[in-house]
Amino acid sequence: MAEIDDLVAKVVGTIAPLYAKQGIDALAGLMKKAFQSVYQKGAVGTSEIRELAGIIRKNPPSALDVQRNVDTLSRWFEVPRDDFEGTTIERLETEVLVRHVYLEQLFESWFVEYGYQVSIGERMVGVEGWEFVPDIYANLSTIHGRFQIAVNFVCQEPPSTSRVSFILESLEAFAKKREPEFSEKDIFMVVTPFKFGATSSAALTKEDKDHSYFVVKVESNDISHLLRAHDKEERLAIFQDTVKEAYGIEGKKTWV
Repeated sequence: MAEIDDLVAKVVGTIAPLYAKQGIDALAGLMKKAFQSVYQKGAVGTSEIRELAGIIRKNPPSALDVQRNVDTLSRWFEVPRDDFEGTTIERLETEVLVRHVYLEQLFESWFVEYGYQVSIGERMVGVEGWEFVPDIYANLSTIHGRFQIAVNFVCQEPPSTSRVSFILESLEAFAKKREPEFSEKDIFMVVTPFKFGATSSAALTKEDKDHSYFVVKVESNDISHLLRAHDKEERLAIFQDTVKEAYGIEGKKTWV
């Protein structure tokens, strides 16, 4: 599948410059295991990953590109950047990376489909210098007004409670500082390919009551519904219903 080929190239192209020195075979084996945990068995071949990693190793990126790769990988692995540096690949959950990149590409394509301007992993500064890095930030100006959407993914199994808490704290600082500020038309999504536990669900529910913008959790069942949509109009209706169901509202404009 072209979708898998693109994902393999993106993931291996980013991770190989940092970890290929540990051995092409070791890197290829770990990545194959990670891809198989997300896709059907045998979808990605070790030889394909080894060949791509070998090419990248022979043509190493610049120091600046390596630094960018560190920023990107720490976000994909859902590990704080300071903790990520110096970590061997064996200690990282490569399955988290594959799930994260897959969902990131998927949601990005959906937002672009609706005409949003999309940025990936953009570092933003909130009050008192608190940094917030949404995995996806999308915005769109229409005759109905300006719409903003920020998305963060939580791809560990089970979803990390501490990651959800950190994301919500960072969001609050960002939302206060952002110009224009998040308003009642804007949406913050916390997305997992699994199901949030009771603690995270309670935190997300509390957060959505405390602010004018929408805080919406998107779980595995919701993603399945979105994937089954026949076209972008049906997918848009599902997105709108997800927000409305979270807030028990009807008839309010929550999406373009």
